[in-house]
Amino acid sequence: MPEALQNIAKYAQASRVSVRISDGNDRVRFEVVDDGVGFDAGEATYGTGLQGIADRLSALGREMDLRSTPGAGTSVRGELPIMGAPER
Repeated sequence: MPEALQNIAKYAQASRVSVRISDGNDRVRFEVVDDGVGFDAGEATYGTGLQGIADRLSALGREMDLRSTPGAGTSVRGELPIMGAPER
């Protein structure tokens, strides 16, 4: 999540940022949303920040959900297993 916040500070030109963290039975979910300049997520190549998030989630068998539209901000979502919780 720090990488997502660093990207917002460096590139997004955002006036608002929302960070949500919630827990379920066996996982923690996170979401970082900004109202910045956005970008075409379909054509973007991940830099080290977003790629780092995606790589760490992948190592845990999870995926990053990245959504962005030029002029409409960006959201990064993911979930992590709670260590010791049974997998479903």
